[in-house]
Amino acid sequence: MLFGEFVPRERAAAMARGRGPRSDGLLQFDPEEVGNAYNRRPFIVRHRLAEHPLLTPQALFSLCRRLPSDYVKLRRGVIPGNAHFDSSYDRYRDGLSLEETLEHFEELKAYICIYNPERDSTYRPLIDSLLSEIAAAIADTDPVVTWFSTYIFVSTSGAVTPYHMDREMNFLLQVRGDKEVLLWDPADEEILSPAEKDHLLSGFGAWRPIYKPSFEAKAMHFDLHPGLGVHHPFIAPHRVHTLDGLSVSLAFTFRTLKSDMATKAHSFNEVLRRLHMSPHPIGESDAVDHVKAVASNAVRVPIKLWQARRRVMNWPTQAST
Repeated sequence: MLFGEFVPRERAAAMARGRGPRSDGLLQFDPEEVGNAYNRRPFIVRHRLAEHPLLTPQALFSLCRRLPSDYVKLRRGVIPGNAHFDSSYDRYRDGLSLEETLEHFEELKAYICIYNPERDSTYRPLIDSLLSEIAAAIADTDPVVTWFSTYIFVSTSGAVTPYHMDREMNFLLQVRGDKEVLLWDPADEEILSPAEKDHLLSGFGAWRPIYKPSFEAKAMHFDLHPGLGVHHPFIAPHRVHTLDGLSVSLAFTFRTLKSDMATKAHSFNEVLRRLHMSPHPIGESDAVDHVKAVASNAVRVPIKLWQARRRVMNWPTQAST
């Protein structure tokens, strides 16, 4: 199952031409802060989604019933903050059914993630508007959006999104209730070493670096209330806690031409590491990074063949009778 959507180059160019903040938009960006902080450090944004009729719990529960089951993930909300993120929905689902969860959501202290609500025609205009506004806001700094994927989280008091990092940028927008967001600096090599970044962004699997207790003192804390959001820089590790009451938040994740080039360069570094070499970290030289990104295209086919071979080798065999 592939989530997210690629943005045609023509559409990306058209959105970039609308650069700058809009007084009538859903998102309210400070151009100076975007210019100074975007993709360097987290910063707060304001938005007008708190009263949006499509983002009420009732509307979202109806959406859950309409979407294919693969696009609605659910589990218990109260889990450890260092739980394994990628397996958390399976590990902490506890046999919950969708209908049971929706009918007794707060009683069960449940947590739902709706993947790609724009698949539903009712939600498509809202998500398209957010995409256009984000693309316009970052146009002077990072002008070509190449891909996006959105997620709506509905959670109860005490729910936790465990420590992890995404392979893209993100604006997490709080619609209802309160959350505490902890973010870590991806440039801090104690948090993410150059080798960990290379592996994270390579085509060699879905592994993500894990949390260590020593990281806690380095966390940046952001309190989100309805109408506030926070920018997550590229691959910034984070953990999220739902505070009192029912919470609704929307995460808009996206990639750009720049982040795609960085991903390719990291992927090439990973190939060099697998050849027992010690490449210079990505970010030291734009020119060298560009060469690595271009070179990564040459090894893309071998990597895909390696992945296919790995899938075949791991394919479960049918039990003999």
